[in-house]
Amino acid sequence: MAIVSSHLLSSTDGSHASGVKVIINQIKKNGSRRKIFQSKTDKNGRIYKQFSITKKDSSLKYEIIFNLQNYYKKKTNVTEIVIKFNMKNPKKKYHIPVIIAPNGYSVWWSK
Repeated sequence: MAIVSSHLLSSTDGSHASGVKVIINQIKKNGSRRKIFQSKTDKNGRIYKQFSITKKDSSLKYEIIFNLQNYYKKKTNVTEIVIKFNMKNPKKKYHIPVIIAPNGYSVWWSK
């Protein structure tokens, strides 16, 4: 099983970004998208999902979308974060931590 996880932290006060809508799409070779996961971050700002990835699926691209529009009460310049990635190994954990702010974000790969 492949695992996709993420942890969102707010840089404004160091809190966990809970209740943020998260969507994971599989991107087909023709560019069409298929939603394979939708949820909200838990009280600790995390998501965790296991996927059965076939050999064919591992050759496709994926994207994770964080919708910040309702998270920040004030008007924000960053309404959505879209991160595209591959899942070439069907037995690997893919962890995507993100630090968010009203006007930007930082993301990196974690092993």
